[in-house]
Amino acid sequence: MAERFKLVGGVFNLILRDGKVLMELRKNKFDAGLYSLVGGCMEDGETVKQAAVREIKEEVNLEVREDDLKIISVLHRITPAPDSWQSIEFVMATEKFSGNPALMENDVCGDLRWFPLTELPKNISLYAKQAIDNYINNESFSEINF
Repeated sequence: MAERFKLVGGVFNLILRDGKVLMELRKNKFDAGLYSLVGGCMEDGETVKQAAVREIKEEVNLEVREDDLKIISVLHRITPAPDSWQSIEFVMATEKFSGNPALMENDVCGDLRWFPLTELPKNISLYAKQAIDNYINNESFSEINF
């Protein structure tokens, strides 16, 4: 019998305003030099929406209510070696938030910027591009790196 694979749960958030999406420029070892969506791994005992609210607050200091988050897509991906793992990531979207975005994890990200959905940066992470494409094209699921 095949061994069960270990799975990481995560959330990515499309924080939207006036046709633009908020993105972070990663500077640590994971996706360094690429723009990414606000998000990360779920913690033990969290619901998907609780994880999204926490990650948004931790990373960009915005307040979002769970009821204002809509699950728009699911990504199943394998991250590249050497830290390869499988993950299921829920992509959320919201236009409702309070506060002004600010980088809160300066050791992880070096820039925070609004990009028009139709003019994304060239240096964008594969999963962020896929999540945004899914949103634009109303696609509910994608597999990455299989």
